[in-house]
Amino acid sequence: MKADHPKNPRVQFAKYAAINLAFFITLTFGGYVTVFLQSIGFNAQQVGLISALNSGAAIFASPFFGFLSDKLRSLKKVLTIALVVGSAFFIVIPFASGFYMAGFSVLFILIPIATFFRMPVMPLLDNWMLLNSRDEKLNYGALRAFGSLSFAVGALALGYIVPMVGVDSIFFASAVVTVPAILMITFIRGSADNGAGQKKLSFKEMQIGQLFKNYYLVTYIIFSIFQRIPFQGSMIFLPFLIDDIGGNVAQMGIIMGLRALAEIPTMMLLKPLRQKYPLYILIIAATTLFIAESFLHSVATSFNTLIVISLVHGVGNGIILTAGSSYVFSLAPEHLKATTQTVLSSMAAVAGIIGGLLGGLLIALFSIQQFYLFIGIMLAVALVLFVASFFVGEKLLGLKRPGLSLN
Repeated sequence: MKADHPKNPRVQFAKYAAINLAFFITLTFGGYVTVFLQSIGFNAQQVGLISALNSGAAIFASPFFGFLSDKLRSLKKVLTIALVVGSAFFIVIPFASGFYMAGFSVLFILIPIATFFRMPVMPLLDNWMLLNSRDEKLNYGALRAFGSLSFAVGALALGYIVPMVGVDSIFFASAVVTVPAILMITFIRGSADNGAGQKKLSFKEMQIGQLFKNYYLVTYIIFSIFQRIPFQGSMIFLPFLIDDIGGNVAQMGIIMGLRALAEIPTMMLLKPLRQKYPLYILIIAATTLFIAESFLHSVATSFNTLIVISLVHGVGNGIILTAGSSYVFSLAPEHLKATTQTVLSSMAAVAGIIGGLLGGLLIALFSIQQFYLFIGIMLAVALVLFVASFFVGEKLLGLKRPGLSLN
């Protein structure tokens, strides 16, 4: 089917950049769920349990929506459904906080249901952007930087607004700002949408087993689990660290915003970096920065210190978000790219369960800063194993390492 989009690359770039600007601001609100739970009296163990339940929902949701997208050959349709339904459940959360079933808050059910629809949205959009960037010769890293800019502006604004209006308001605001993103994703057409008119694939035709035949793809998925266990724990319990050092958790948006701003330079540099270094080298560099961040968190003494540390996180995250997605995209079979991205998201959810439960336990047994020291050690071990996997693949299995990715 012939594409009907304009051929001017600047026009193409502008429309995808606009989608990222509209979409990523919607993600800023999710970071306040922990703050909201703290505000209604949930302790670290309860927050950890909800985080684990969220991750459990994401384990099934991410591959389900990815598989559905590849089967229907329509990323946009599935993405729109997930956005609409997820937002509808998200807005109900503050109204349901006073309801209990069998002695348990209904939030233990409602939040994971909302997560089931919200969690797959980002990997689905990333895959759609990667496909369009490849087909239309656009700079994916630069496009993704507009998403970080949007997230940064939204998070910084929330850091100042939430203390004034209250954390409950973020749920309603989230639904409002999601509307433009839904409309743009629905009505803007890209080259990747051409496959939507093709024959739907049967389960047998999809050949899911191909995902597990690429050694370097499998080892990266395994590495991402061990990397994400401490990484997710670090993200989940950041409000507790802020509170421990005397900061105002309602201002967490300032840290989130600065992190996102620090992502932008490395995202903009992704194209020249990936022309000079293999993507796995960039992933190693990002993980090294996360290790440094964890050790710095373990000795942090003030909110201003956390602000400085957030810049380290932002640089690392800017690398991993773009290089990690591009690495998986380059290794995945053509007809399973959405499934592969969401399988990776599902594995991260497995790590989130462990990270949430382990984090809640460690914080109860030790101090929050000792928890971050432990996280740094776990990340270091994961990195060593990832580096070792290339020597195993090359020396023992005779498999050439993934080289430069010039697209």
